[in-house]
Amino acid sequence: MSLPQSLLALALALCAGTIAAAPKDDLHQAYSRFLAARSFRASVTDVNKGQQLSKLQFVAPDRYHIENGQGQMEQILIGADAYTLVDGRRLKLPMPIQVERIVGQYRNRDTLDQLANGLEVTDLGSETVDGIATRVYTYRVTQPSKADVKVWIDSASGLPLQLESSGSFLRVKSTTRIRYYDYDDPGIRIEAPQ
Repeated sequence: MSLPQSLLALALALCAGTIAAAPKDDLHQAYSRFLAARSFRASVTDVNKGQQLSKLQFVAPDRYHIENGQGQMEQILIGADAYTLVDGRRLKLPMPIQVERIVGQYRNRDTLDQLANGLEVTDLGSETVDGIATRVYTYRVTQPSKADVKVWIDSASGLPLQLESSGSFLRVKSTTRIRYYDYDDPGIRIEAPQ
């Protein structure tokens, strides 16, 4: 290789290292990290009403502890079993399909497929959320329901910090915010009630 060709190759290699990845690729990487998380906590808020709807804990691969924001309902979901607190007692029930759809919003693997198949993602730039530096992206999904989504990716960890979804779920229009925290915290444990 001649000196000019070597210099051109070096210049191209240096430029390639500075070219930013496409927003879709950045988001795909963040969601891949998210799906690999062993555990996390999250709070869910109705943005329009400013009301906490629920809080939850997750332990991979399929354990959820969900409490509604008013403390009136609590469920532990393990695989296909749902333990619901009713009148101070826990009842083991098969998981209804609607609960599966609700749980699916927290860890939607279909988003990775949609990203790989041409989902349009817009990079909105940098933003700080509660003192945490993030990169903000928007996109529109059609599954499990149609929604406009805005996600804040923690710049340090590369994991989703916050997600807002505006659309209709079970025929109710809303904007919901999910705030994720305590990723891979070994203190998060979810066991079947005795």
